Amino acid sequence: MSLKKTGKASNRLLKQVKEEDQLGAFAKAKARAFQQRRNLLAQESAYMICGISGDPGTGKTGLALDCRTDEERETHWVFVLDFDEGAEPTWRQHWSSDDKVFIYNPHVYKDDMTIDYMATADMARFFIGMVKEAIETNKISFDDEEEIEVKAVKAIVFDGLDTWLDTTNMIARLNHIKGNDPRQADKVKMVPTQWFARTQEYQRLFKAACQLECHKFFITHMKEVHDGFEVVGQKPDWEKSTTAKLYQHVITSREERNGKTSLYAKVTKSKTNAENEGQSFLLFENVKGKVSWNGLEAIKDNTL
Repeated sequence: MSLKKTGKASNRLLKQVKEEDQLGAFAKAKARAFQQRRNLLAQESAYMICGISGDPGTGKTGLALDCRTDEERETHWVFVLDFDEGAEPTWRQHWSSDDKVFIYNPHVYKDDMTIDYMATADMARFFIGMVKEAIETNKISFDDEEEIEVKAVKAIVFDGLDTWLDTTNMIARLNHIKGNDPRQADKVKMVPTQWFARTQEYQRLFKAACQLECHKFFITHMKEVHDGFEVVGQKPDWEKSTTAKLYQHVITSREERNGKTSLYAKVTKSKTNAENEGQSFLLFENVKGKVSWNGLEAIKDNTL
């Protein structure tokens, strides 16, 4: 066979392989699309992707943890990615150390007690993967001998998006200096390419959490908005594209008057129930030592 004929045969074979690869990819895409459709039809309503922002001590973590009905507490789990390292007291005091609330602090510390930011990001990603495993298999396997049964997952609580944002800031700086010393990285002046890398790192974990088939709560603090040297307001301390990806947004606040402490939740966004937008709800009251917690029923029954 001539070289010319051999070349034509090779081209035909390559074309056939390419067409078969495309058909295989198309079949996989169709299967994925139909599986998504089946999942959506099986759900009674959309999973919440709810942002909760507010100053310290305004009930943010408590509001997110109080996402189950009394009946669901017997079977449904809540996983907490605790970047702020502050969920434990609320869990112990108000949920009696409920063993179906799984709190995980992803921070990894080096011998000099500075944070290992790269390892911390890895631990956070591993935790998201563990929640995904629990949803898909109804269990968490630790090794060949130990596993925990998880009958259902109600929600993941990402407690501390502002801390995660700070973490990704530092990772971008460390990557720029090609080192792992945060003290040196702090001295780096960020340029647009580093900010882009920071945003990608932030979004990677945020989107991974958003894709979990359960309710999602993202908690952050508020930060001041300045006009020159003047403080003109507040806004959530998370990466600026976050708000657009939320289905719901609640801002918590605290009021102290005449010996009474009250915590409120105001719904500023709801893509699932427009009637709630602009509404404020009383979460908590302490009147001279008499404490009452109302929570937010719309979070428990997914009508927020």
